[in-house]
Amino acid sequence: MKTQVAAVARSGQGGMVMAMTTMHPDQPVRIGDPGDLIAAIPAMLGFRPAHSLVLVCLDGGGGDGPARVRAVMRHDLPDGAVGALDREAIERMSLVCAREDIGAVIAVLVDERRATGMHHAVVGELDLHLSGRGVVLVGALVVPEIAAGRPWRGLCGDARRGRLPDPAASCVALAQVVGGRAIRSSREELEAVVARRPERERARLAELLRVRPACRSRPRDELRLVLTRIEELASGQALQLHDLADLASALSNPRVRDALLSLAVTAEADAAEQLWILLARALPDPERAEPATLLGYSAYARGDGPMAGVALVAALEANPRHRLAGMLDAALQSGMRPETITGLAVTGFDEAARIGVRMPPPIEGG
Repeated sequence: MKTQVAAVARSGQGGMVMAMTTMHPDQPVRIGDPGDLIAAIPAMLGFRPAHSLVLVCLDGGGGDGPARVRAVMRHDLPDGAVGALDREAIERMSLVCAREDIGAVIAVLVDERRATGMHHAVVGELDLHLSGRGVVLVGALVVPEIAAGRPWRGLCGDARRGRLPDPAASCVALAQVVGGRAIRSSREELEAVVARRPERERARLAELLRVRPACRSRPRDELRLVLTRIEELASGQALQLHDLADLASALSNPRVRDALLSLAVTAEADAAEQLWILLARALPDPERAEPATLLGYSAYARGDGPMAGVALVAALEANPRHRLAGMLDAALQSGMRPETITGLAVTGFDEAARIGVRMPPPIEGG
């Protein structure tokens, strides 16, 4: 079973990919009505899940109002009976809940099938593992699809039922759109963000990289080149084939790559991500691993687990031995919070200073 927590599965490997969408503490999400909660899931995940178990993790409230959403986790529902891999995934998710001091969890099963037995079995396993970690499962809901007007109902003796409001009109969705974050219609649409460009285009670039001279520029010049190309792309300028080759060469320098990690906590993060996406799509293997890793780190640092998962999968497909991508992927799989990996950005600032380039300053709280 392909398993995720707000991420996508590593294609063709059969392993588990763990990630977590983390709600920013300065922008608390509080949703009381079950229908509103379900409708907000696409905005919290960044895409509309299907055939999924979604865990909405709460801080337990503490007042008369609704509890605050701390994080959202997801993995694929079983195709049949609950098996060993399903139990392993649920156990890992329960460990994340315990480690992050989650007070309570609401389970939402998104499944168009009439598989009541499997649904109850999944909820039973979830309750068993969560309770063993001191986390309370306060509700379980099922919905065939997260779309306006679709019916939802409670599971395991919960008699509540209703119809979903428009997910696009939820308060969380509106906040995400205003903040510039895309909400994609499916996991496949998210994967398409870093999908390889046609083989013919990538082959031309691969040939250009093959015949390039072995000598390279100084790290200072390479880092400045990347920063300039980020500005140019953000201003609407198109990059030519030779520009992409120059960028691939620059990113192959670990010092330059590490310095660029600092951009994830600056006001230039969005602009940089656009260049990482362009390069991850255009470059051949193994070169595409570098921009895909930078994209994965940037998305991870801002709490976008789904995008981070997609990017790191792409990086490891391009270069299975990529150490930084592997480290970030392991952190994502274990559900580590973004704050635990932002130290890499500090290292990036230090590396840029050693190279002799002043990077954009970190944003407040970055």
